[in-house]
Amino acid sequence: MAERWRSGVALLLSAVILLAMLFVGPGNELAALRRVLGIGQDPLGTPADVPPGGVYAFLQTQPDDDEAPVAWSPCREIRYEINPDGAPGSDDDAEALVEDAIAEVSDLTGLRFTYGGRTDRRPSWESDFVPAGRKEPVLVAWADSGEVEELEGDVAGVGGAVAVSSGPDGWMRYVTGQVTLDEDAYADLEDDDDDEGARAILLHELGHLVGLDHVESPAELMFADYLGQGDFSTGDRNGLVRLGQGRC
Repeated sequence: MAERWRSGVALLLSAVILLAMLFVGPGNELAALRRVLGIGQDPLGTPADVPPGGVYAFLQTQPDDDEAPVAWSPCREIRYEINPDGAPGSDDDAEALVEDAIAEVSDLTGLRFTYGGRTDRRPSWESDFVPAGRKEPVLVAWADSGEVEELEGDVAGVGGAVAVSSGPDGWMRYVTGQVTLDEDAYADLEDDDDDEGARAILLHELGHLVGLDHVESPAELMFADYLGQGDFSTGDRNGLVRLGQGRC
């Protein structure tokens, strides 16, 4: 009887140790196992290590903490779809452009994106930086100002996300979003063989999608006007790293 009791205690202690390792143990393997078992929450990726400097700003900050940005949960994949109608070149070209730009944003933020394929959904916006919808996958699409009035004038694209509060503390998180690129602007870029410009504008709008606002420094890609900046600059990168460090 005593031996069986001691065996039961040993099994119980082993189970407690195993559960403790699953909940708090370090390492990608244990984090992956926790996600499979549906226990605990761990970021899916790690933000990049970038040199400090530059300037950045956030589209939204938390209601009770203006130093904490509203961001996507780093513990959930961001699903996205592409509607290539109106994009220059072939549908495959549009798909490759978007996937390449999203890969860069993912590398910098540590956020993980999952491509859900092509869609016939059309863009819809409530206001600048705030698309319509609440639960749909992120939509990347091309349109003209007749369909999306936010593209009127010299606007080459719009991007943004929808934030909702969750939990008793009212913490805000982004849950869906859109990027809409101007058909005419991209046709002009194709005529000029400006692949770098097409990619830079998309990166700028993806910056808005994950939570970056415009800044006053023309050295940054998140400057309001496209002046030939080819890629994210130092401040942009630091802002994207911050946005990848949100709460799960």
